[in-house]
Amino acid sequence: MTDIYFIRNKTNFTKTEHKLINYIIENPTSFIHISIGELAKKIGSSEPTISRFARHCGYKDFKELKNAVLLHQAESNSPAHKLTSTIIQNSGSTLEEMLRYQQLCIDKTISFLDEDSIEQAVSAILSARHIYLFAKGAALSMAQLLKFRLARFGFSITLLPCGSSELFEYMNFFTNEDLVILFGFQKTPREAQVILDYQKQIHYKIIFFSSRLYQSQNYSEEDFIPLYVYRGEPTEYHSMAAPAALLDALVVLTASKMGNSSKDCLERLYQLKEQYKSDIPR
Repeated sequence: MTDIYFIRNKTNFTKTEHKLINYIIENPTSFIHISIGELAKKIGSSEPTISRFARHCGYKDFKELKNAVLLHQAESNSPAHKLTSTIIQNSGSTLEEMLRYQQLCIDKTISFLDEDSIEQAVSAILSARHIYLFAKGAALSMAQLLKFRLARFGFSITLLPCGSSELFEYMNFFTNEDLVILFGFQKTPREAQVILDYQKQIHYKIIFFSSRLYQSQNYSEEDFIPLYVYRGEPTEYHSMAAPAALLDALVVLTASKMGNSSKDCLERLYQLKEQYKSDIPR
C-alpha cells in the first residue's frame, strides 16, 4: 500500500497520474479549490483521465478525492500552527488588517454562493414542524446564535447535545417534517455523521454549514442543503466571520418571507419588555 496520504488503493499509476500526484502534494491548497477542467489544463490532460485517477486512488469521483485532501490539510495543522501562520502572513498586523482578513473570508464565501441553496434553506426553515441544531466546539456559538434569532419569530427549536448517547433521546423523535441544521465546517463530527446517516431512514431535511465545497454523501437536493462558508486556508486561523454573516443573512431572508408575522413577533416581544422593564431592567 502506498504511503501517499490521499491514495487508498494499491495500483500502478500512469505517467500522467504521477504528474497529478505531484501536483496535489506540491499544491494541496490550490487543488482543493480548482475545478476538474482547470486541473486538466494545468497538467495537459483531460477531465476523463482525472476522473479515472480519482477512482484509481480509491474514491467515487473527483469531488470525493478533493474532500480527502481538504480533510488531511485541516487535520495536519494544529490550532496554534494555524494562528501562527495567519500572524506571519499578516506580519505586523493591525486591527484593520485583521478585519480585512474577515472581509476576505466573507468575499470568498460570496464568490461560491449558491442562491438556489439559500432559497431552499429558507423554505426548509419556514416549513419545518420542529428545528434541531447540532454543533460542537467553536461552531456551537453559531448554533446558539441561530437558535436565539429564529426563536424570536416563534420557531420551535432544540439545541441538540454535543456528544454522548443522550443525542439518541432526541433523534428518537425526529420526523420527516423536521429540519436538522448541522455545523460541520472542515470535519464532520461523528455525531453529525450519525444524524446524516439516520436521515436516510426518516427523510427529514438537513441544512449543512460546511467549509467543504463538495459533499460525498448522496442526498437529494430537496433533503440535503449544503451552505458553503470560507473560514481561511487549512493552514490558517479559522475565522467565524463568514458563518456569522451567512447565518444573519439567512435569518433576515427568513423574516422577509414571513412578512408581517415576523414584525408582529418582535413587536410583541418589545411590548412585553416594556411592560415589565421595572421588574427586569433591559
